[in-house]
Amino acid sequence: MMQISSSVLPEEDRLVGHLASMPDGAPAPVLCGLLGVSQPTLSRMLRRLQGRGLILAEGQARSRRYHWIGGRPGLAALRRRRLHEIIAHKLVDHPELLDQVQKRLAAISKSNAAGRPYHEQWLELIQGPLHRLLRKMTEDSEEANLLRKESPFSALIGAEERGELFRRLGQAQ
Repeated sequence: MMQISSSVLPEEDRLVGHLASMPDGAPAPVLCGLLGVSQPTLSRMLRRLQGRGLILAEGQARSRRYHWIGGRPGLAALRRRRLHEIIAHKLVDHPELLDQVQKRLAAISKSNAAGRPYHEQWLELIQGPLHRLLRKMTEDSEEANLLRKESPFSALIGAEERGELFRRLGQAQ
C-alpha cells in the first residue's frame, strides 16, 4: 500500500489524503469543510506541509488552490501537466501548429532512440482526432505523465509563458 504522508499528526494525514484524492487541488474553504477545522488551523497545517515539500499552493488570494505533490517529482509532474494545458489551448485555436510539432517529433526521435515508444504514441495521437490528443496531453494519469516527459510540444511555449506558469506555481526561476 502506498504511503502518501509521513506526518505524525493525524489531521495532516487527513489533509494529505483529501488532497491526494483531488487531482485538480482544492481551495481552503473546501479543505476546512472536509476537515472540520478553522482557517487558521488549516493555514498552520498547510504551511508545515508546504515546508516539507508535500503541498503546493497555486494561484493567488481567492483563486488559490492547494495540491498534494509528494515532493519534487510531484512538482515536476504538475508543472509538465500545466505546460501541456497551456499548449492544448493553443492547439484548439491553431491546429496548424501540429505541423511544427510533427517536425520536432521527427527530430527528437532521431536523437533519442530510447524514447521511441513514447514518440510512436505521440505520432499516433497527433495524426488522430484532435480531441484525443488534447485529452492525453492534459489528463491526470501516470501514463500521460510518462508521455509528457518525452513531449514534442515544448517549442510551442515561450519563455514568458513558462515563467508566468512557474510564478503561478510559486517556482519563479
